[in-house]
Amino acid sequence: MKKSELIYSYLRDIPSLGMSLLPTPLHRLNNMSARLSADLYCKRDDLTAFAFGGNKTRKLDYLVMDAIINGYDSLITFGAVQSNWCRMTSTAGRVNGLDVFLILSGKKPGKETANLLLDRMTGAEITFTENTDRDDIIKEVNRKILELETQGRKPYYMPVGGSVARGSLGYIRAMAEIVEYSENSGVDFKEIIVASGSAGTQAGLVAGQVICGWQGRISGMAVSRIKAEQEPKVFEIAKDSLDFVGYEYDEELVSSIVHVDDSYLGEGYRIITLACRQAIEEFARYEGIFLDEVYTGKAAAGLIDYAGKGDFSDGGAVLFIHTGGNIQLFE
Repeated sequence: MKKSELIYSYLRDIPSLGMSLLPTPLHRLNNMSARLSADLYCKRDDLTAFAFGGNKTRKLDYLVMDAIINGYDSLITFGAVQSNWCRMTSTAGRVNGLDVFLILSGKKPGKETANLLLDRMTGAEITFTENTDRDDIIKEVNRKILELETQGRKPYYMPVGGSVARGSLGYIRAMAEIVEYSENSGVDFKEIIVASGSAGTQAGLVAGQVICGWQGRISGMAVSRIKAEQEPKVFEIAKDSLDFVGYEYDEELVSSIVHVDDSYLGEGYRIITLACRQAIEEFARYEGIFLDEVYTGKAAAGLIDYAGKGDFSDGGAVLFIHTGGNIQLFE
């Protein structure tokens, strides 16, 4: 059995909505490859073709289907005021007949733009909180859940980013697509570079790697927390995802392939760095690909720096996953 078929076999009986148009395109970055003397490719998960695209649609395909199957009448989640996750949740709920309740952390802006504008357009009910502590935000979410249940509603709670085992199945599926591309094209990737935020995207890729035995390296570029905090999050969600699909694994093996680099995080989440800004400009000017300042710009800064240090000098192919988020450019 091919490696891609092996991964697909673990997902076959798990219901999914199919909002995302998959597989997403995967192509060579000819200009950036020449510029950086490396063999670079990009998987375009900004082109999932639902609600302006992005990695979150893969997760919502599984999570919203679970909500529907189990008779929930609404979705509730939280995120930053300009959360990509909340934008996609708002749309996914409305399209599937579910009300959406968002708890957004940060000051309510005078003018609603970008993701927040789209949240409103799709009809989400929004509660703003100036709390930034995660525990305090979750308390706000729990108060809203209790309020809704008191009204006879049945809300389906999803943590930020959909980064739980069921949501991460979307990136087990993405790993199958990557391996399938290699099987069909003969291009063998030695490294995958991806932004690592709420951890579910990287965790799904790691779980897919464990299942199929892919021998390359997945480098998660930290965008919200340091390596010492991020790697355990990726590890736990990867294990939960493998448990979910019924795959037996060695914990030491899983731990050994979880790699996070926080060198490009800068001062923290949503704080742009000079290297991030330069990476966004290079991708736009040389490939016509627009990245964002929060996730993909920082991951691309890592990619460019790795190439500059000669990490890709052996000629092996490298895959950059564009996880979307470029709506943020219009804040």
